[in-house]
Amino acid sequence: MTRRLHILLVEDDGILGGAVVQRFELEGMATVWAKSCAEAARALAGGKFDFVLADIRLPDGSGETLFRQALPHLGETPIVFVTAFGEIEQAIRLMRAGADDYLTKPFDIDALVKYIGQRIVGRDAAGIAVVEEFGSSPAAAAFTENLKRAAASDLPILLTGETGSGKEVAARALHRLSPRGGRAFVSVDCGALAPDQMNVRLFGRAGIQLSSGETAGLLADCGDGTLFLDEVSALSPIVQAALLGVLENGAFRPVGGMQDKQFCGRVVAATNADLRERIAGRAFREDLYYRLAVIDLAIPPLRDRLGDIPALSGDFLAAAQERHGRQGLGLSDAASAALLRHDWPGNLRELRNRIERAVVLADAPEISADDLFPERRLNEPAPQDLKQARLDAERREIEFALAESHGKIGEAAKKLGVSRTTLWKKLKKPES
Repeated sequence: MTRRLHILLVEDDGILGGAVVQRFELEGMATVWAKSCAEAARALAGGKFDFVLADIRLPDGSGETLFRQALPHLGETPIVFVTAFGEIEQAIRLMRAGADDYLTKPFDIDALVKYIGQRIVGRDAAGIAVVEEFGSSPAAAAFTENLKRAAASDLPILLTGETGSGKEVAARALHRLSPRGGRAFVSVDCGALAPDQMNVRLFGRAGIQLSSGETAGLLADCGDGTLFLDEVSALSPIVQAALLGVLENGAFRPVGGMQDKQFCGRVVAATNADLRERIAGRAFREDLYYRLAVIDLAIPPLRDRLGDIPALSGDFLAAAQERHGRQGLGLSDAASAALLRHDWPGNLRELRNRIERAVVLADAPEISADDLFPERRLNEPAPQDLKQARLDAERREIEFALAESHGKIGEAAKKLGVSRTTLWKKLKKPES
């Protein structure tokens, strides 16, 4: 983040509100804390906010009351509601009316901080966000143009690319730049749950509230927004068949239900697997592949767009310094050269992670190549003169023991486990 963000928190719980405000302030966010709908309305009317986080139940009204009062003042400002399990239906209604998202209590504050950053960067950058996120090299520019054209359509999209290449970043950009950009963006990792759990997670379970608090399933939660299926290759055959029905008929049936429900959203899927190879091995349905890959966008790996590394590394470095309160760090010439020589098997994620770690651990004003690639130290050769290295280490131990003993030879010898005579000889005539 390149500027201080202004957050409006609407929460009447003093303990929860205080904890959230404290965390936001630690992240460098200027936070206004309103404890009622009326206070929130006054705050919105009197100032401009980057993000609004609001409880769905307040002393003088509901989330719907607050949303109606907030709408004239929100503009492009994202608003996310916090709800208890029993109030999720209202949260979903709010999303369908134009709210950006909802969280269920208790929520992960780390994930929330990350989410706020992603949403605000996307909003501020508007139509050029994808260029900033992927770079401006010929390969990145071609991908960006294809992504923008795809965003304007309403067809299913398959994003392919190596691990860490930015598939979720691209999916969020697609959503943000599409006509559905003001609606919900619902993401699920298809490999994170067992097949039966994924079936319920996507389609919901009729008449039974899940332990996670969701009854409707992600397809219902999505509404007319975007459903992002990350690592879609991991879906089981049963879930693949059900998903095919959604794409063909625009309808789905909750687990254990008797009636179909309509799906009005857009599906964006992603994978780092070779789906054609999976199809040949009968692990993935060919008909589902063609439904998902109406538009197939391949994200170029970082090693094919090395020209983007200087700008991307500069952005990651600036963001990491701000997060960790370490200003004035730069990359040495050797570090910059090392970035260009590396093969980047982990792509953008690896670049970001290496710079983040270097910012935290660097002990000089300039980040060195070794700070970025500390594993190289494991490949350094052992000292050629092992005898001298042993003598140097022995001398350091003797000096330390003497310092602890205030120069008393006998006491130092006892600490070192040698005789007074041996220690005296080593001091007077060290081995050579």
